[in-house]
Amino acid sequence: MNSTRKDLIHRLATHISKGDLVIDGKLPSERELATKLNTSRPLVREALISLEALGYLDIRDRQGIFLTGDNSSEALQALGQAHIWPMEILSQVMEIRQIMDPGATALAALRRKDGDIEKLHECISMMKKIHSEHDPDEASLGAYWNTVFHSTIFKATGNTLLARLYEGLLEMSEKGFSAMRRNVLNSGALDTNKHVLEQHRDLVAAIRDKNMDRAREASKIHLEFTISAMVQMSRITPVANFFAQRMDSVLR
Repeated sequence: MNSTRKDLIHRLATHISKGDLVIDGKLPSERELATKLNTSRPLVREALISLEALGYLDIRDRQGIFLTGDNSSEALQALGQAHIWPMEILSQVMEIRQIMDPGATALAALRRKDGDIEKLHECISMMKKIHSEHDPDEASLGAYWNTVFHSTIFKATGNTLLARLYEGLLEMSEKGFSAMRRNVLNSGALDTNKHVLEQHRDLVAAIRDKNMDRAREASKIHLEFTISAMVQMSRITPVANFFAQRMDSVLR
């Protein structure tokens, strides 16, 4: 999602949350919204669909665009927090990652190039540096380099479509990881970052050695640790943790 689309979603959510675009729980038409926001109808449509996917709007054919739920004031208040990805979205992102990451990591081990390994080492060095220097922007910078790290693994698969899909997926969850990292730092649980760095090193070692089985297993270990931490911090729902269930039954 590019910056123009993100900005429009935030602008639209802000206007709606203030109540100046809502009458009796209903929004103006796409055409009217495009005029009010000084943008195109296709962009407005994308923004509306995004807010509908987040659970804030209900777009009904031939009827119009409505706030979800029975209580309009509660919906307006929730929309005021739309810049924060809700638990449902982040939970779904992590469910998809549990399905995609292990296989893609194994494929990266098979196809990786020396440049991919160099980039992965750079990511680990940056995350270690940010953490050791207690950078004031540690949470957001750590989330950024974590995104680059995992995106690099997917690029190493040599499958451009897979890498593009994953890039969009990680972009959606980066804010959630940044918020989670802030919670970790504020709680003083610094060992969590050390564990993650070690898991990242294990991932790189397996990919470097072109060991597909080890790479797949390292990915599962990393995901299980990350997801368990996210459940404990109430960032995702417990049912999104496939490792707490039988993974084969989830994917069957």
